[in-house]
Parts: sequence; structure tokens; C-alpha cells
Amino acid sequence: MMRCNAAFICAVLFSLTVISGVFVRPAAADNKILVVVNDDVITEQDLSVGFNQIVADLQKEYSGNELKAKTEEARKEYLNQMIEDKLILQEAKRRGVIVDESEIEDRFKEVKSKFPSEEVFYSEVQKAGLSTEVLKKRYKDNIMMGRLVSHEVKDKVVVTPFEIEQYYKEHSQELISPEAVRIRTIMLRYEGKESEALTKQKADDIMRLIKEGRDFGELAKLYSQGIRSEEGGDFGFVEKGQMREDFDNVIFNLKEGEVSAPLKTDTGYFIFKVEEKRQSKPLSMAEARDDIENIIYRQKAQKRYEEWMAKLKRDAFIQIK
Repeated sequence: MMRCNAAFICAVLFSLTVISGVFVRPAAADNKILVVVNDDVITEQDLSVGFNQIVADLQKEYSGNELKAKTEEARKEYLNQMIEDKLILQEAKRRGVIVDESEIEDRFKEVKSKFPSEEVFYSEVQKAGLSTEVLKKRYKDNIMMGRLVSHEVKDKVVVTPFEIEQYYKEHSQELISPEAVRIRTIMLRYEGKESEALTKQKADDIMRLIKEGRDFGELAKLYSQGIRSEEGGDFGFVEKGQMREDFDNVIFNLKEGEVSAPLKTDTGYFIFKVEEKRQSKPLSMAEARDDIENIIYRQKAQKRYEEWMAKLKRDAFIQIK
């Protein structure tokens, strides 16, 4: 079942409510105005709604002066993004971008489906000091903004075959299929009192069955508590860096068909099996074409967005307090 931690809640609720700075709770009388953007304002309260989670994440990795510097840098970037969001939304409203009610309802249902149940969803909305009406208004704003950005940026970017071929000639040595391994995993969670010892015993029992010749995939279906248990623990191909460092250190040192010893973590024990290894190799033009097209597209789209945003800022009244 899906867990609703703070980062997840922030991602599906808060990040969709910072566009225009309008929330269910009115701003306090002493709520400081940070920026004036044409006829709109961004307040300290508006900033804190989404930024608090960013600070919490930074505190997990940094401390002291480094944390202070990283927080200040992130605050500037986040505030700039809020300014840009306001400009985009204002421009979308000025141009009369239309959003159908069914689109808003679809987005609302999509977000709600990311929670374990409707009860949990509405509970988290209430805890956040929001309402469904405010959320739907924010989703409408997001759809309007996305539609305008698509019209002004995405739909106007074209990548030609010549550009793809030229990029391949200039960057062929960088276009490499990385080393990867196809893995299966059995995950055993700690449960109840003295669970660590019991879970370790269960992991050892499974290892004994594997050594006796039992199929790893079948054992994963029977005993694994991981998300891919029904597929026999099959995670497909993973590249270095896609998993935790301690996992990488284990799986990339296994041979094809080899099974790891149980690996202890904070949540339980993991057993890995490498089904297949894929060595690093240069990509052919045909293999690299889609990746190259995406790279060029992103570069062009970013440049076009920056030019468009620069014009919106030049034509706007922006006052940072």
C-alpha cells in the first residue's frame, strides 16, 4: 500500500497550490509581501507552503553554513519560479485560455488516486489547510499554464534529421549504453517485536532453499514483500546509480545467475539475483536517435522558454520587497 509521507503529500498537494498565492486560509495581517507581480503579490506565507518541504529535505543532507547557503540558493530559485508561474498564469488569463470542467475533474481524480483511499486524501487536504474548491482552482490554473507553455514553447520547437546526425557526429563518444544488470529481488520487512532476528532467520531459510535449487522467482512470489513480488521480484535492467549505493555495490559485483547474501537495511533484508549482465558499449546512430532528439528538443525548448520568459518579465511590473 502507498505511504503518504511529507514529501509525497507536498508533491501532490502543495506543489500544485503555489501558482497564484491564493489559499483557503487568508494571509495574516502581518504576513510580509515579498514580491509584487503586476496586480498580484507573493507573500511569505505563499512561499512557505511549498518551500518548507524543500528546507526539510536540505536539512537531511546539509548542516551549518553549508545548509544556510543551500537554503538561501534554493529560496531564490523557488521565489523566481513563483514569479514566473504568476506571469504565465496572468498571460494565460489575458489570452483567455479555456479549460473545460471535465479536465479539472480528471486532474482532481488523478491526484486523489495517488492516495491509498479517499479518506486519506481528504484528511491530508484538511491537514494542509486546503479545500477541494481551492485545489480544483489550482489544477485549473496549472492546466491553463501548461496549455500556454505548450503553445508558446513546446509546439514551436522542431528538431531536424540533420541536427540529429550532426549531434551524433560531434558526441558519438559520449553516447554510450551504460553497464546494466537485470535483477530479481526478495525483500523481507521487519515486523513486530524481535523482528530483526526473525527476519534474518527467514532470509537465511530462503537462502537455504535457493541453494537447494528452488526457483528464485517462485520464492519471490511466495515470500517477498517488495513491490514486484507478483512478477517474481523481476526489476528488469537497472543501471549504476539508479539504486542505492549499497545495493549497487552488491548487484554489480555479482555474476550472471549468482545470488547475493541477505543484505541488511533499516527496513529489512534484501536478497538479489542477477539474471543477465549488459556491458557498456557505444550506441549506434539508430540506437541513439531518440535520445539525441530528446536532448536537442530539451535544449531548444529551454532556450525558447527563457527568451519568452525574459519578454514577459520585461513587459511586467515586478517589485521585490
